[in-house]
Amino acid sequence: MTETDADRPVRHAMEVRHPGFADPAFTDLLRKHGVACVIADTAGTWPVFDHVTADFVYVRLHGDEELYVSGYTDKALKNWAKRIRGWASDHDVFVYFDNDTKVMAPRDATTLMKLLDLSPSP
Repeated sequence: MTETDADRPVRHAMEVRHPGFADPAFTDLLRKHGVACVIADTAGTWPVFDHVTADFVYVRLHGDEELYVSGYTDKALKNWAKRIRGWASDHDVFVYFDNDTKVMAPRDATTLMKLLDLSPSP
């Protein structure tokens, strides 16, 4: 079991997929408790919820055109980089690529890191 302390707080995020969650009361509840609403790109499969509700932003990129399969174009990744820079000005930002069926996630993550002037950890 991993213990937490003040230097490593436990943070929570919810990825919702039903349009019924597009309710200001839900967003207010997340914000009240500091729970992040996951910003997920699901290739149009599920609704997009892009409310920042916590001190961090959690982005899940499931595929640009086809869920779990398609990679991201340079243009799409540049758009994500722009959004991430905006959030990162006053939030921690975590990005997870879940478009791994055709092994696109590592390539896309590396490209995004370059666009953000980040280098992978050894």
